[in-house]
Amino acid sequence: MDRTGAPESAGGAPFHAGGTQSSLTGSPSEPAPPAGPGAGWAEAAARCLDRIRRMRPLIHHLTNFVVMQWTANVTLALGASPIMAQEPEEFPAVTGRAGALVLNIGSVRVRDQDDPVIALRVARQHRVPVVLDPVGAGFTPVRLAISRRLLEEGVTAVRGNGAEILALANPDLAAGRSRGVDSEQIPLEEIAEAAREVATRYGCAVVASGATDLVTDGRRLWAVENGHPILTVVTGGGCAATTAVAVFLAGSDDPARDAALAMAVYGLAAERAAARSAGPGSFQAAFLDELYALGGAGTARPDGLRIREIGAAGP
Repeated sequence: MDRTGAPESAGGAPFHAGGTQSSLTGSPSEPAPPAGPGAGWAEAAARCLDRIRRMRPLIHHLTNFVVMQWTANVTLALGASPIMAQEPEEFPAVTGRAGALVLNIGSVRVRDQDDPVIALRVARQHRVPVVLDPVGAGFTPVRLAISRRLLEEGVTAVRGNGAEILALANPDLAAGRSRGVDSEQIPLEEIAEAAREVATRYGCAVVASGATDLVTDGRRLWAVENGHPILTVVTGGGCAATTAVAVFLAGSDDPARDAALAMAVYGLAAERAAARSAGPGSFQAAFLDELYALGGAGTARPDGLRIREIGAAGP
């Protein structure tokens, strides 16, 4: 469950209430600009989306069997190109030429646990960004061990729900707070502390999705409040958010900032799609249409992003 008391969907789908507040996030305000004088979040997102359209990066997914088609469609809608190559012998050719690598452990098997490590090492050799989705890391020791092994190898970013991020920071505190791949209600302040701990310990950007998404590199911390509750009744909502982060990190010079932009654009598309949908079936089609308008087609502006910088730790 998220901090509003409603559950996250399978795969850690972000549940957004559209401006949910807490003592951490404070009251609503105009989005603070990202690094760079006079640059607003909408302008920064537009530049990222334009870069993606021009690059059309290949996004290599080692991912959950349940969500392969959905995440491939999300990749295409954003203007990138998906490939789901699972054979390690292909990794030097595939991962080495990719714009980003997604490692999603949703369908993990112990006998195959070396495969993502092999792909990750190829990615690091070729300076390819790596995004980890530690599905269910707070639920079983196997998932936690595999997630930590991948983090120790070195990833660019990790995207998970509150319980997953808490488990990566401190498994004892996460005990009993996962329901399969879903997260129980966890205070936002506690998630923020865990996210900063993981980011600092492993030198990566961390995205903790929930009613309010948190994105940090250990120093900067952003709250992203775009999204819609209907994401919780669509399988793969969280996995596709990880894909969006990977797409935005292809060619990025600031992974944490661009991860925040990815989550905001993803949530904005959900808001726009939900406004013209009758339920989860029509929402899925409308959501892809909205992502495509913002991304691959470039016919819509990313206006209305709600991202606020909460604060910085250290100098």
